[in-house]
Amino acid sequence: MTTAGYDVMVQVHESLINKFMKTAFCIGKFPTFSGNYELPIEDVPESLQEFMDIGYEVSLVKAPTIDFTAGLDMRMNVRGQVDFTVLGGIEFELEAELRVAVNPVFDQTTRMFKIEFVEAAIEDVELNDTYNLPADVLNKLNEILGIAMEEYLTDDITSIELSPVLFALDLPYMPPGDENKLSIGLGNVKVLSPSVMAASVNLLGYTGGNVNAITDFTNGNHLGLGVNENGMHRVYDFWWARTTHPKSVTQTGSHEFDMPSIVDFMDELVDWVVAIATFGLVDVDIDIDRVWADFGANISFSKFDFDLKPGNAIELSGSITADVWLSVNVQITTTTSVLFWDVDEDTSTYNIFDMHINGITIDLENAEGIVSLNENNELTVDITDVDITIPLPWELPEMILDYVVDWLVDEIVDNMPPVVLFPAIIAQAIPDTSVTVEATVEDLAINETEALITANIETSGIGSYAPYVANKNPESMELHLKDCEWAHRIAYRNRLYYCELEKALADGYDGCAYCLSEYNTG
Repeated sequence: MTTAGYDVMVQVHESLINKFMKTAFCIGKFPTFSGNYELPIEDVPESLQEFMDIGYEVSLVKAPTIDFTAGLDMRMNVRGQVDFTVLGGIEFELEAELRVAVNPVFDQTTRMFKIEFVEAAIEDVELNDTYNLPADVLNKLNEILGIAMEEYLTDDITSIELSPVLFALDLPYMPPGDENKLSIGLGNVKVLSPSVMAASVNLLGYTGGNVNAITDFTNGNHLGLGVNENGMHRVYDFWWARTTHPKSVTQTGSHEFDMPSIVDFMDELVDWVVAIATFGLVDVDIDIDRVWADFGANISFSKFDFDLKPGNAIELSGSITADVWLSVNVQITTTTSVLFWDVDEDTSTYNIFDMHINGITIDLENAEGIVSLNENNELTVDITDVDITIPLPWELPEMILDYVVDWLVDEIVDNMPPVVLFPAIIAQAIPDTSVTVEATVEDLAINETEALITANIETSGIGSYAPYVANKNPESMELHLKDCEWAHRIAYRNRLYYCELEKALADGYDGCAYCLSEYNTG
């Protein structure tokens, strides 16, 4: 069992994590951090005290990246920049490459993956040293750099969310209130391989699962989501007990029957009645103008049971109760003759059947469906075949009885409450941003114990945050700050947004002569 006995299994590929690390960097999840470091020198005269403080401002030069190690740990690669202010006003800059140990976490409140920063260890330092500082000063600055970066990445920024909202708590057709949302428990997280991590989640108080039995089912896609059949039953039971979706309906109908198919029956009926009434002395010519039926039913549904089958199939069973009524009417024109003379012609309407039955039980036998994601990305069931037996104990012409039974079957199928298996997966927006998420489902596979979904994720709306905009017209290939006057003149079809200056320059764009003159090559 791929879900390892948990209700829900969410698996995220390293490439998706890095996509959202870039998004986080672009929308400002890594703000600038500043502080002061006081040199540990005692008995400094007050006149020299200002020289003991070293100011620093820490920021990231580009988006961090995440790596899963061979030992199944998680590390973040960071290129940080520190602007120092020393000796009462001298400013210079250091850049450093860091590897930061992080812990992956599944946040039960937000339903998002996030990482928590554990420690920062500097691996390489590049000094932009225009002052030719002595080695002991550089060593001290490196020490301060280590302190600053660790404070920045483990004290100031303690964690960062890395994914879209992976699934909703809200089920369709539910009244408002937190008590009508799914409750989440148990958020075990495990790195499965050097490219995939997983979070195991349970719903509605369930506590089962074995974290050591989790296996990767992403198949190289950004995201995998597995839902255990037992979890589906808990979700459906929870939904059924609280939903506002109607569990009973009243439907009515009317139908005109085809005259040639009913005229023989009506002729025999009327001839028999007239013959009895007149002892055969009167000849009655009958023209049947129309025959119609008015009918209706009160239909009440019970909660269905279901069983997953291979091939995305599902079997349903249950029962329905119904009150059914039927009224059959006929309009006829009669011409009465005595011997050879026409005596009278009359057009009248007669009610020939008026029937009602309450509380019949209709078994849903061997109903079949397909499990699918609907337009809201909710895991639901599409009914494909239903075998329904309706025991109507009425003595009626076969064509009338068959029509009413077929109508009732159609009304039952059309008004069945949905079988809600799981709420929406992958929300369409990242909270507190204008960044939107589009999930393309690559595969939905059903077996007898679980549903497995794989998807790839794309984002849009980064342009409202990106600080740089390039003109991809081959005749221009210029890069601008987003607020540059010339950036506003770029046609929308030619705009390409960048969060990182280095990436834009590496892609061949030339800095604007006005807003990025230091990167302009003429």
